[in-house]
Amino acid sequence: MSRYSPIIRRAITGIKSLVTKCNGIPYLENSTSTVWDTALISYALQKNGVTETDGSVTKAADFLLERQHTKIADWSVKNPNSVPGGWGFSNINTNNPDCDDTAAVLKAISRNHSPAAWERGVSWLLSMQNNDGGFSAFEKNVNHPLIRLLPLESAEDAAVDPSTADLTGRVLHFLGEKVGFKKKHQHIQRAVKWLFEHQEQNGSWYGRWGVCYIYGTWAALTGMHACGVDRKHPGIQKALRWLKSIQNDDGSWGESCKSAEIKTYVPLHRGTIVQTAWALDALLTYENSEHPSVVKGLQYLTDSSSHSANSLAYPAGIGLPKQFYIRYHSYPYVFSLLAVGKYLDSIEKETANET
Repeated sequence: MSRYSPIIRRAITGIKSLVTKCNGIPYLENSTSTVWDTALISYALQKNGVTETDGSVTKAADFLLERQHTKIADWSVKNPNSVPGGWGFSNINTNNPDCDDTAAVLKAISRNHSPAAWERGVSWLLSMQNNDGGFSAFEKNVNHPLIRLLPLESAEDAAVDPSTADLTGRVLHFLGEKVGFKKKHQHIQRAVKWLFEHQEQNGSWYGRWGVCYIYGTWAALTGMHACGVDRKHPGIQKALRWLKSIQNDDGSWGESCKSAEIKTYVPLHRGTIVQTAWALDALLTYENSEHPSVVKGLQYLTDSSSHSANSLAYPAGIGLPKQFYIRYHSYPYVFSLLAVGKYLDSIEKETANET
């Protein structure tokens, strides 16, 4: 095929459209993340006092609703009886939805804004629960051990799509917070059971799509808390102890991308804004605002003089372990806003209880 053919020229144009600059250095994005970013930012604003009728929130909702999927795609091979209704990661993705983006979008869109679309999204999401009780990203029940033996680099992370702690926790968070499902609901019972069965011996959970054990533990704890899992549960206590044990002396948390490569927690030996916000958010689900780890974490997060450029720029997302990691430029602001907002809410509740 000639390099001047329309197909080749369109492909080159598409690749060039993903080239952007960071600190003056050009790099190629894996894909746009517009749906994901829009959902997270809108949700964070609403959790911190911006109303669902505010113009920025309604415009974001309209943008997201236009990108709800309506096509039968690969996910239907193992889930043939479900009606399309999920969302994908990219603004140009029309046929490859995932559970993480779908849960994030449904948290950002008020049910009242479009009840039919919202319910369709919830139904699709629930239909994607794996037989083992957990949730995966793109497929349902695609985790045959033989597929992992394919002679492909990172086949374990790319060729199969098993249930993961981060996806399961984040779906639980949506179902508990926005749908009102609690721990006795069958979907919740199965997911919580899966999480505790896959908790690491040290109390953490491994997160597939974020770095990494801090991410998975944050997702699991916040998700189970939203569904009413009590802090007295031994697994919850173990996770909280682990988070406190890895906090740095300056109050921060930091984890290396190498955790994803060796599937063992590897400390970064310095803090990052995003991981500190995740850990603080997770602790605040079960600890009060005066707990020493919470106080130290908040001090680090709100003291800009202690932040280096690396604390903002270190990758927080995982594309493929050993191959590429992702820097989400909105993450330091989104997750800091959520963590600080939760801290302020905690103080208000504790003050109200005292009076």
